[in-house]
Amino acid sequence: FAKLLQWVSKFSIPTLPLIFVMEATGVYYEMLAYELVERGQSVSIQLAKNVKYFMQSHNIKSKTDSIDAQAIAQMGLERKLTLWQPGSIRMRALKQLCRERTMLQTEQTVVKNQLHACKHSYAPVLRTIKRMEARLAVIKEQIQEVEQDLKEIVEKDQFLSERVANVCTIKGVGFISAISIIAETNGFALFNNKRQLISYSGYDVVRKQSGNMEAKTRISKKGNKNIRKALYFPATSAAIHDPTMKKTYERIYQKTTIKMKGNVALQRKILVLIFTLYKNNVPYDYQYQQNKERHLTKTVKNKAESIVNCPA
Repeated sequence: FAKLLQWVSKFSIPTLPLIFVMEATGVYYEMLAYELVERGQSVSIQLAKNVKYFMQSHNIKSKTDSIDAQAIAQMGLERKLTLWQPGSIRMRALKQLCRERTMLQTEQTVVKNQLHACKHSYAPVLRTIKRMEARLAVIKEQIQEVEQDLKEIVEKDQFLSERVANVCTIKGVGFISAISIIAETNGFALFNNKRQLISYSGYDVVRKQSGNMEAKTRISKKGNKNIRKALYFPATSAAIHDPTMKKTYERIYQKTTIKMKGNVALQRKILVLIFTLYKNNVPYDYQYQQNKERHLTKTVKNKAESIVNCPA
């Protein structure tokens, strides 16, 4: 990194702004990005798809490290890019722990399926079954350790603890679901409105129409898949236990006869609710929608009466 900065100093002009633009490649860009920010440099992190689309717009067909680097530099010169703001150490730790838990749960499911198949096979090897059961016990213990680590981090932060408690007042949203969403969005630090959040999570609606042909609308899924994964079970639970959510789910299901569309609609609704409650630091008011509808009905009725009573 020191050699990189020394090399850059040969070509940069002190009176002109200098921005380091890099492509987000897994986690391998993070060490350099944090190092540069700590040294007071401006950094812009671009998604791989953004770089790809930029190269396509310039009809760049070849792909090598040097060509990619030149394209990224050109992108930084031509476009007004948003500067990257690193998350806090606490949020980074929460995100890493939440993803570790997801990884352990996936591994647990795989081993459970393998164990089930092994037990129902002809003449299974008992020592193999014991090893699988031991592996499951270790995974279960590690999941509990991760959950305990998450709770300890949240309990030490009063600001975060209060907001997590408010988010958990939504039916179907538990501690793990709430903290997963908060960690993946860095505490909603960079989101000014719900449209930005919906787009970041891949819930924005995509339409395709040409002439008389129009494809079915769907969500883009070009966003953080961990958020969508964390919201699936809360949406399923809310469709059963929350009357307002259940009403929305049933309306969409009757219209489309596709259960997943109803579930996705609730996921999006719950995400916006979490964002609102977290930002405003208030619990969920289950009477809010009813009061809103009652107020709207009263307003319409008053307007109708004023029109009727208006002198000719």
